[in-house]
Amino acid sequence: MKLHPMLDDPRTVLVSRIPLPETITWDDYRRAAAQMLAAMEVEVEGENAVIKPNVTVGELYPDPDTGIITHAGFVQGIAEHLLEHGSRRGSIYVLEDPRNANNNTPRHWRNTGYPEVAEATGAKLRTPTTYTCVKRHVPHPLSHAEMMVSRLAVAPNTVLINVPKMKTHNLGITTLCLKNLMGVVNVFDRHFCQQAWQEIPEAVAAGSRPKKEWMDRGLHEQWQAGLARRLIDLAQVVQPRLNIVEGVVAREGTGFNRGQNHALGLCVAGVNMVAVDAVTSYLMGFDPQGLIYLRMAVEAGLGTSDLAQLRILVVEDGEIAPCRDVAALCAQPPLRVISDILGEEEVIQTPDGGS
Repeated sequence: MKLHPMLDDPRTVLVSRIPLPETITWDDYRRAAAQMLAAMEVEVEGENAVIKPNVTVGELYPDPDTGIITHAGFVQGIAEHLLEHGSRRGSIYVLEDPRNANNNTPRHWRNTGYPEVAEATGAKLRTPTTYTCVKRHVPHPLSHAEMMVSRLAVAPNTVLINVPKMKTHNLGITTLCLKNLMGVVNVFDRHFCQQAWQEIPEAVAAGSRPKKEWMDRGLHEQWQAGLARRLIDLAQVVQPRLNIVEGVVAREGTGFNRGQNHALGLCVAGVNMVAVDAVTSYLMGFDPQGLIYLRMAVEAGLGTSDLAQLRILVVEDGEIAPCRDVAALCAQPPLRVISDILGEEEVIQTPDGGS
């Protein structure tokens, strides 16, 4: 896959913004993806393309517009660009477990919007089940010496395009490129948050007691570190060619049902996951150097989260230009996270008035 020469630098991150109407439609997502990929001059050179959106438990939601998953319209825009710039129909795959279930039962993908993408573009919907995964050795393991990952994600003559949703998360604080790769892991092994939870004696002892009754910030940070170790292991064996964060509509809260959506019109892209996560986290309202998973990823040599060391570019009139004011692109107000820890005041309300 070829990109604009400036974007092959792991310290370069590109931000694109589109104006949004009052009512956002499927075509607005397509338009956002098309603008970003056109500016990046993405060209496929005969490879298969594997697109990895965040569609975790997408089958459980009523429609694609919840703000919880990477919008299918955005992925359709990516696939359409690829088909117009070197991909053959039938050579594009969408990889994810839209059910988040510990079984190899075929996923139907209903309510996610992705069957419609498959029909429109010929993209093939795939889930990393036991029989479609391969074992990979982790060079410098922090938690797992080996990982079972989708063979599509690591296949030769294949480019992996990582397409997370811009949103907060009750554990990770932000859930972006690094965390989105969890969806390429065997469906039985991908539960990194639960695995990290079991490493905390206080969590095991608490049983079913609500976290907000006993989990303080220190314990929560231990839990974050457990997740980060696994994300770092995974990043050593699965390396996307390109990362594109869909922030046309961003979500704050837990990352799932409890939270609100914010129409931002943003996309953030680059070849290095840490750099893209750092810039995106900043745009969401967080200090990237204060996020545990990014700090540990930097220590592991996976990239830099220091915005002063990154070259941030923007799309202006279809062309790439230096970003003169990164702060002007930030979400206003900043996105907030619900972590469900002791003493945290929950101020985010769902649209129906619940929490």
